[in-house]
Amino acid sequence: MTINSVGFVPSAAAFSQTPQSASSAQQSFASMLENALGTVNDSQQTANQMVTDLANGNSNVDLHNVMIAMQKADVLLKTTVQVRDRVVSAYQDIMRMQI
Repeated sequence: MTINSVGFVPSAAAFSQTPQSASSAQQSFASMLENALGTVNDSQQTANQMVTDLANGNSNVDLHNVMIAMQKADVLLKTTVQVRDRVVSAYQDIMRMQI
């Protein structure tokens, strides 16, 4: 295991990576957004399935696990809504700028 000193600065070669083109950055953002929305969707579906299983009397599902899954899905959805609101707000601010 290598222990670096507090004043360690990575070499300049680490910072000399070629910048991403606009299209690759856009694809990267699009894929990141798609993955995030997929995670939210999966979480919602899992929580709904657990609620259905609990309501049907499935003995493999505990109430506390259902509540945890529901809260996790709720937090993810609220986070997604906040991100959307901030993106819309940023877009509106840009559109209001005078050229």
